[in-house]
Amino acid sequence: MTITSSLSSSRISSSSLAMTKRRKKYSVEWIDLLSSESYPSSSSSSSSEEELKSPTLLLGKIELPRSGGVTFNNNVGDRLFAFGGYAEEAIIADKDDASSSIIDRHAVNDMWHFLPYTNNVSSWGWTLRHDDNNNIKGYVPPSRLATAIAVVPNNNDCGTRGSPQAVLLGGWDPQTPGTGGIILDDVTMLDIDTLVWSRCIDAMDSESYASLPDGPTSRHVAVHLSISKQRDDDKHDGAREDIICLHNHRCDDHILQLSMTTAKEGTRVRWDRQATTGEAPSSRGLHCATTIHQSTAMVLFGGAAKDGNMSNEAFVLDTETWKWTKLDCIGDDNTALPAPRAGACLCSLDENSVLLFGGATPGEKGLVGLNDVWVLHVNKDSGRGTWDCLIEHQNDDDDDGGIKIDDGILRPPGRNAASLNEIDRERLLPKDIIWKRSGSSLVDKCKYFLLNGGWYPFRKTYNYIFLLRILTDE
Repeated sequence: MTITSSLSSSRISSSSLAMTKRRKKYSVEWIDLLSSESYPSSSSSSSSEEELKSPTLLLGKIELPRSGGVTFNNNVGDRLFAFGGYAEEAIIADKDDASSSIIDRHAVNDMWHFLPYTNNVSSWGWTLRHDDNNNIKGYVPPSRLATAIAVVPNNNDCGTRGSPQAVLLGGWDPQTPGTGGIILDDVTMLDIDTLVWSRCIDAMDSESYASLPDGPTSRHVAVHLSISKQRDDDKHDGAREDIICLHNHRCDDHILQLSMTTAKEGTRVRWDRQATTGEAPSSRGLHCATTIHQSTAMVLFGGAAKDGNMSNEAFVLDTETWKWTKLDCIGDDNTALPAPRAGACLCSLDENSVLLFGGATPGEKGLVGLNDVWVLHVNKDSGRGTWDCLIEHQNDDDDDGGIKIDDGILRPPGRNAASLNEIDRERLLPKDIIWKRSGSSLVDKCKYFLLNGGWYPFRKTYNYIFLLRILTDE
C-alpha cells in the first residue's frame, strides 16, 4: 500500500509531547475515565455537599468492543448515543485451554446511550438501550459498519422545530465471512427525544421508502449543513435550511444533498444532486469530514482511493458557492503535516478550526494505528490551512493493546474506525475528575471530546473510554 501526501515532509514521530511547544495556543490532555486515578479517593473531602466525589459505581462501557460504528449527539452534547459497528469477541475453542481462543468479528445493530453521572444515579456511562420488556423499540436498522450518520433539527410542515433527528445512511453488512456481504442503500431516522427508529419516506413517491440516490454506498461521510434557502424565484432572503451533505467515492463533480420535512405519514426525504466547482477531492472512501463557520462550510480530510493510496489532503466546500477549495497546507513553524491516513476522526473545534485524531497509515509491518492529535486552522478566503500538532504519534509496534504512557503522558492506543464527539462535561461526567497537566480552575474554559471504539487494524478492538480536554488561550 502506498501513500499520497500534499507535502513531502509528512512523517510519524516516535517522540511524545502532550503540550505542544511549537504553538502555545492550546493545552491538551487525555484522561482514562475507567481508571480510579482519574477521580479523587473516597476519603477526600468536597468543598460542597453538592459536588461529586469519587464515583462509587464503575463507568459502563460498550460490550462487545467495536469499530466502524457511529457515535452521535443531539448537537448540544448532553446526550450521546452509539449504534452498530464491527464487534470483536474472543471465543474459547477449548474450555480446558485458555490459549485456544479465536477472534470472531461480526457486524451488530445495537444502540447504546451514555447515561450522565448524578448524585443519585444507579448506573452511568454506556448503557444498552431497550424498553421495559428488554426489546428494542420500533423498527431497527440492519447490522452494519462503515456507515455515516448526521443529526439535524426536525422541521415540520408548520415551520416549527421538533425533536432533532439522526439520519443513518447506508453502510456495509459483511454477513457470512467470505461472501463479501452487502452494501446498503437505506435511509433510516432516529427521533432523539423518543429514541424510536423509522424508515424515511421518499418525497417523490409516498408509497416507497427513501434510498440513496446513486445506489448502495459505504465508507462515506455525511454532515449537517445550514445553507441559504432558495425561493421559487431563485432568490435568497436570508432564510436558512438544514440539510445533510453526503460525499462518497462517486462525488467527483457533485455532492448529494438530503432535505427532509415531517408530515402526518412520516418523515419525507428529498435527494438533490448539487453540482460543485473548484478542485474537488479525488475518488476516495474512509475519509472524514466536519463543519466550520456555523455549519455553512464542510472540511474534508484524508481517506483512501480504490487502489489503497492514502491521502493527507484537506478540502473546504463553501455552501454559498458550492465550490471546493483544496487547502494549501503548511505545518506550524514549518513542521510536518499529518501522515496520510484513512478512518480518522475529525471534529469542529471553533469557527475556523477542526480537530483531527488517529486513523491508520501504511507502515513497514502493515497498517499502523495512529494516536496523534492535530488542529487544522482554515482560512477559507485565502485557501490556506495551518496544521498544529498537539500530541505526536507514539510508536507502538510493541503495543499489546494496553494504554500507552510515555514520560507520564497518557494517550489512547493508536486506532482507526473510532468516533470522537464533543460533549457537555458538566451534564455528563463527575465534577471532580483529576486533571494532571493543568489546573482544575480552567475546567469550564475547556472543550471536551469523548473517544469511543476503534481498532488497531487486525490486532485489537477497543472499548476503553478516554476523554480529551483542550484549553484554548484566547
